[in-house]
This record gives sequence, C-alpha cells and structure tokens, in this order.
Amino acid sequence: MFLKEMPSYQMLLDCAKRYPSMDLLTTEAYLHVVRTGTYLQHCVERKLARLGTSHGRFMILALLANLPGKAQPVSTLARMLGVTMPTVSSLITGMARDGLVRRVLDPEDRRLVRVELLPDGLSLHDALLPGLFRDQDEIMAGLDETEMRVLITLLAKVRLDAGPCAGEREAREA
Repeated sequence: MFLKEMPSYQMLLDCAKRYPSMDLLTTEAYLHVVRTGTYLQHCVERKLARLGTSHGRFMILALLANLPGKAQPVSTLARMLGVTMPTVSSLITGMARDGLVRRVLDPEDRRLVRVELLPDGLSLHDALLPGLFRDQDEIMAGLDETEMRVLITLLAKVRLDAGPCAGEREAREA
C-alpha cells in the first residue's frame, strides 16, 4: 500500500479535534517521514524493475557482495532483510536458476544451507550500483552537506525511537 497524497492540513486539524490525544505537529512530521520513505522505496523498486530485477534480489546480491568469499546461511539473510526464510528461499531459488547464486551445504552441519554469490551475481550487482548512485545524487541534490548531515541525524533519531515499535530488540545501535 502506498500513501499517494498527504492529508490536507485542514484534514489533520479536523482529526486533532476528534482525537484530543493527537499532537498535530507530531502527526504531520510522522506522515512526511512515512510518505518520503515509501516514495523512495518505490523509486528504487521501479528502477530495479526497469533493469530486470527486483528489490529483494538486489538486496540479497548486496548483502552477499559485501561479504565476499563467505557463503551466508539462508536464516542470516532472512534476519538481515527482516523477512521470512521462505521469502528468501523463494528468491534464492530463482537467483540460483539464473546463475547469480548457488546453495551450498555447510560442511560442518549438513542441515544448514548457505548461499554463495557467483560471478554473474557480482557482475549484476556491480552493474546496478552506478545507476542507483546517480538516482540518489539527483534526489538529494537540493540539500547541501550540512542539511544532509542534519537529515541523517534526525532520521537516525526517529529510527532509534521507532525501534521498539518495529520489533527491534536493541534500537539504540545506530
């Protein structure tokens, strides 16, 4: 689901009258954060779809590319991505079929399946990144360095405070 339009200020005022516990400024700021995050997520998903891959596949490639030479357990990938093991297993099945990754049995525990990045997977990852970096530069071009640092600090603070709501064990890690 995607919040296409922000509620009008009048709509927020009406809501605040109905719900006295609502803080108008907090709700407005919260909606802007949610809307922006959702919008940016959709931008990346659309770009990756145009390039012939999915966000899920790209995230697995990115995780594996940043741990070169180390096959990762499916359970670790699922935990790092915040999704279920069946979701990751399904993505890996298609990626293995396409020659991007391969499943490897752990030599010490044959019940444990690890995922290894193959050269074609690394090549795809490396081919996708420059375009994604260009998109990031374009999106953030309106902010100077100081504004970006303030934005990073503020969003990190919001994310830390949201940790318990999101089910994070220890939110204060950033």
